[in-house]
Amino acid sequence: MISEEIIDVLVDRYIKPDSILAFGTSKHSETFLKKVALKLQDPTHALQNVSVVPTSGTIAGILGDLGIHVADINESEIDVAVEFVDLIDKQFNYIKRDSLSLVRDKMIAQSAAEMIAIADEKDLVKGLSGKVPFEISIFGWKRSLIQLEALGKAELREKKGQPFKTETNHYIIDVDIDEIYSLEDLELQSKNIPGVIETGLFIGYADRIITHGKKGIEVKSRMDYTQQNKISEE
Repeated sequence: MISEEIIDVLVDRYIKPDSILAFGTSKHSETFLKKVALKLQDPTHALQNVSVVPTSGTIAGILGDLGIHVADINESEIDVAVEFVDLIDKQFNYIKRDSLSLVRDKMIAQSAAEMIAIADEKDLVKGLSGKVPFEISIFGWKRSLIQLEALGKAELREKKGQPFKTETNHYIIDVDIDEIYSLEDLELQSKNIPGVIETGLFIGYADRIITHGKKGIEVKSRMDYTQQNKISEE
């Protein structure tokens, strides 16, 4: 559930006039963008000339419908990127599973001056594990699947009985990994497999975490992790 409080925190604190935004590819991001757009159009916020880099066809359509200016990642630097993540550790590394393109998601995470990850409070953990998605080439995908089996139980993602295709025209294989001893080694090992294009592991990209749940909304910053800003108690 995307609360109005999260939107208020994001818009009031981290989105500035003339900034360029990007949202990761997911259903959550599409819903979130629509709600943020209403805030951006509110004259009391005085946010003018905000642009968004479209990361999916659906997001591009939403921007057109709402009259929000579209920015080109090839010509613009992203000021703030927002991502909904499935699991994040206390070193700000995260796994994203709900993705329409891990390639595009990682490009905006790497490009953004500030990367904000949003997660349920229960998904802030000591160590990452469980299902990790890998975006792979359609050509020879069965060979990639067999080699990814060395990491854990691997399955080709499907939608309505057919292989799921990303916005970048690739397949996704989900690998269930019980325990990840080294995120860097897993990233390197998987990308040494021919056909593996990108992973759902995001190592060192997030600058800030916004968590939500029973404790309210909390903001954690990589810049000063010792002094957290607990929104719910302000």
